[in-house]
Amino acid sequence: MNCRECGTEFPAAPASEPRDTEITAKREPAGVAEPLTSLTGLDMGFELSEGFSRPNWRAIWDFVKAHVPADDQSAAVDYITARWLQELAQNLGGGAQVHRSGNFYCLSDLEAKTTDSLLKYAESALDTVRGYLGKAAWSGYRGRHVLLFFSDPDDYYAYVSYYYRDGTHILSGGIFLRGGYAHIALPYHNTLTAQHTLPHELTHNLLCHLPIPLWLNEGLAVVLEGMVTRRAFLMDRELADRHRNHWNETNIQAFWAGKTFDNPGDDSQLSYNLGSILVGLLSEQGADFAEFIRAADWRDAGQDAAVNFLGHGLEETVAGFLGPGNWRPQRRAIKEILNVGQTR
Repeated sequence: MNCRECGTEFPAAPASEPRDTEITAKREPAGVAEPLTSLTGLDMGFELSEGFSRPNWRAIWDFVKAHVPADDQSAAVDYITARWLQELAQNLGGGAQVHRSGNFYCLSDLEAKTTDSLLKYAESALDTVRGYLGKAAWSGYRGRHVLLFFSDPDDYYAYVSYYYRDGTHILSGGIFLRGGYAHIALPYHNTLTAQHTLPHELTHNLLCHLPIPLWLNEGLAVVLEGMVTRRAFLMDRELADRHRNHWNETNIQAFWAGKTFDNPGDDSQLSYNLGSILVGLLSEQGADFAEFIRAADWRDAGQDAAVNFLGHGLEETVAGFLGPGNWRPQRRAIKEILNVGQTR
C-alpha cells in the first residue's frame, strides 16, 4: 500500500458540524443547496488532465475567503465539493454517481449497494481512528471527507498519476492525496481489501495537518488498520530476527528520514512493520501519547517530542526491540539523506 502525501490540503467544515448518518445514493449530490449568493462569479477553473477535471483549488479557496462570510463557508465548501465530484462523475462515465453520508462525499462507479456499505463502514472507521488519535486528529476543517472508488484500475492510476512526479512508482491499493482538496482514492478489488485500505488512509487524512515523521504516520496507519479490521498482529521469532538482521546504525537513519518506505523488498516491508511496533510500544508508555503525536517533527523524527512528552528518547524504545545500538535519530544525518533524495 502506497500512502504518498503530496501538495497542500484544501482546508475543508468544522468537526462540530451535525452528523447525518443516513446514507444516500443519487446521481446528483443529495442535500446540496442552491449556490450561495456570495458564490456568484466563482470559476472553478476546471482543467482536463489525464482524463479528469482538475479544479484550481488555490483560486477557489482564495475566492471563498474573500467573498463568503465565515458563517457560510462550510455550506460553500460543501456545494463546491459536490460540484467537483459531479464533474468527475461525468469524466468517469459508466454510471458513476455521487453519494453522501454524514461525514463523507463519495464518487463511485460501483453498484450503489456496495458503495453504501463501504460508506457505512467508513463512518465507523472514522469514529475509531478519531477516538484513538484524540486531540491529535485534524478537527478544524471545512467540508466532508472525500472518497473516490474506481472499479477499473486503469481509471484509478490515470487519476492519481496527476499527483506523482515523473518516473516509476510502486503499485498501490489506495492513496491519500493532499494536493488540492485532501481526499482518498482507491481501486476497488473486493470489499475486504477496501475495508483494510479505508482506515489506513483515513488515518493519514486525520494527520495531514501535522508535520510528523513518516515512520509515525505510517505506524499509526498500520496500527489503526489492524484495530478497525480486528486483525491481530503477531510477532514471531522469524520476523523479529529479520528486523535484527536488517537494521543497523546506518540504515536506521534512512528509516527515521522516511526514505526506506518506498524501497522494494525488506526495506519497505520492515519499515511499515517497525513503525507499527514503535507506535504500539510508545502508546503504552504514558498518557501523553497524543501530545507526542502533535509535537513530533519530521526533521528530528520526533526525538524531541519523545523526550518532552514520553520522558525518554526514541533510541530507548528501539533498543528494547532490536537490542543495544546507536539507534538515536540524528538530525544532521536525516537532513543529509533528505537532501540527497531531492537532488536526484
